[in-house]
Amino acid sequence: MRKGIGIDFGTTNSSVALARDDYSIEPVRFTTTSGTTETYRSVLYFEPSVPGIGGPIAIERYLAADEKGRLIQSLKSFLASRLFTGTNVYGKQFSLEDLITIMLRDIRIQSEDQIGPFDGPIAVGRPVRYSNADTEEDNQFALERLTRSLTKAGIGPVIFEYEPVGAAFFYESTLDHDELILIGDFGGGTSDFSVLRVGQSARRERAHRILGTEGVALAGDAFDSRVVHNLISPKLGRGTEYRSLDKILPVPERTSPARANGKLTMVRIRMWAFGTD
Repeated sequence: MRKGIGIDFGTTNSSVALARDDYSIEPVRFTTTSGTTETYRSVLYFEPSVPGIGGPIAIERYLAADEKGRLIQSLKSFLASRLFTGTNVYGKQFSLEDLITIMLRDIRIQSEDQIGPFDGPIAVGRPVRYSNADTEEDNQFALERLTRSLTKAGIGPVIFEYEPVGAAFFYESTLDHDELILIGDFGGGTSDFSVLRVGQSARRERAHRILGTEGVALAGDAFDSRVVHNLISPKLGRGTEYRSLDKILPVPERTSPARANGKLTMVRIRMWAFGTD
């Protein structure tokens, strides 16, 4: 029986599934200390004496550590950026492709333990428009960087597919009639949309089924930051005022702990908790 492999490398979470030609699907399950999960957290965690580890284990290791190491997340959001080439982690320089390779290699190894070698067609999801991509050249730059990471991780050759189109194909598998649909993929870094025809008739006319695609770099990370800024931070002191002699002044975004009274301390706690200081 023929098989294909689908990889969703996401800003926040990633996943892998084995698809067979009888339309059956087997999702890969990734290891955690409490069992397994179908989602692989797209993060890396480093400690001075420990190589980078990714996925749910990385989150658990970070939370359990008394002295926190370095947690890196949302790497996919920088694929289209020519400004972010890499970073130094405990004295060792890593390119963006190196960091993503660590995650992808771990994803491949855990997947092959469950579904066997990556020897079938491999489809990898991609946004319609990457974060930080202003032109189609930026999108192509992001795809070239991701392709290099996939190759270094032992994954390839691959076929890239728009993420909302992939979601539409899954929806199509549930239909017994034809439909014209608008489908959206709201991710951690981008929101993407496609208009296409689905159903048995559309499946026979592949060349004319995708009518339009578009994407914007506004998604989970940006939504989360706005929720924190506008709803949570005010509860922890944002917008607080203080008296200085005969004046009422707004508490500055950054302040010295030595000058902090009760209200200033609350703002300092807010900044520390959400990584703004």
